[in-house]
Amino acid sequence: MKRDGATPCVEIFYAEICGLCHKALAFFRERGVPVSAYEVEWDGERFVDGEHARELRRRCGDVDFVPQIFIDGRHIAGWRRLEPMIESGEIDLWLEGGPG
Repeated sequence: MKRDGATPCVEIFYAEICGLCHKALAFFRERGVPVSAYEVEWDGERFVDGEHARELRRRCGDVDFVPQIFIDGRHIAGWRRLEPMIESGEIDLWLEGGPG
């Protein structure tokens, strides 16, 4: 949690079929961090057009993978970026509102 006591704003764009998305969601939820989760549907080639897919493209550009994670507006592009941050403890600094 943030040093000032405020809860960090964590948003995750995910696909139901994505195992790494569920791993990311579980990481935050197991730590008691509230998550706003936005499901996007993957048709095997691209994200299906919809409100969340359009917002994903607006915020991340033409990405073709999830999870796309935002912590207080700071972007983490996928599990491969998140996992080393978890292992190093850097994610704790982000959740506390520190360097990022």
